[in-house]
Amino acid sequence: MARRNQERTGPRTTGSDEIPAELKQMMNPMEFVAPTDMVDLPSLGKCYPEGHPLHGKECIEIRYMTAKDEDILTSRTLLKKGIALDRLISNLLVDRSIDAKGLLIGDRNAIIISARSSAYGHLYETSVTCPNCNAAQEHSFDLTEPKVYHGDDWKDFDIEETERGTFKVTLPYSKLQVELRLLLGADEVDILKKMSKNKTGQQETLITGQMRSFIVSVNEYDDPKVIDHFVKNVIAQEARLLRNIMKAVTPDLRISDDFECASCSHEQELEVPFGADFFWPDR
Repeated sequence: MARRNQERTGPRTTGSDEIPAELKQMMNPMEFVAPTDMVDLPSLGKCYPEGHPLHGKECIEIRYMTAKDEDILTSRTLLKKGIALDRLISNLLVDRSIDAKGLLIGDRNAIIISARSSAYGHLYETSVTCPNCNAAQEHSFDLTEPKVYHGDDWKDFDIEETERGTFKVTLPYSKLQVELRLLLGADEVDILKKMSKNKTGQQETLITGQMRSFIVSVNEYDDPKVIDHFVKNVIAQEARLLRNIMKAVTPDLRISDDFECASCSHEQELEVPFGADFFWPDR
């Protein structure tokens, strides 16, 4: 019996018949793990409260995308629910104590760009529509040249930054004191869900929906009914001021490029939107 087993498995290697050293050094496929990369955060970790895993951290470690991660981006269920990118980011984070929904939107964008670049290359080729004549044409964006803003240039506004990372401003006409906070990934998902439910008046829903999300209190009143009343009645000039303040204090990262229409020669800077289609532009 022992002899037959030996015949099936081959003779034992001894002396000069030993396994070559290069074969011994070959990695067991079961030991392979996806490489990781460090992503610079537009927020520099300054906008997260004490106790948050990213407080004071200028970068975050993520895994390279795998075939399993691609499955997430092709899941009809996840795409329909609007949570495909959240699930993807959660999978890519090396530090599992970090909640993808609790990331600032600019930091999420940095992760998305890095993941797509490492998976499919730094050139993003997609079809764009001319804002002037609606003609479609192919355009290539370079992902290695993002425009990064750290949210630290708001000296032109009379703003008070609080210890908990919010911002207070007194409006010039109503004299109301409004407290603002930076938007997180969860806020972005929530706003998009509400927009999809209301097919009419989407622009109005976007503006007021964003304001409801980033306003913490009005004259120290944080009741949602008070905030909703304020959002519906604030004059347009003060509403615009609040949106400009939010833009000034929000760390961000975006990919944009100069566009010239081949049909009408219209020139304009175009920005890449970061959604699931960012990974699958040809779908």
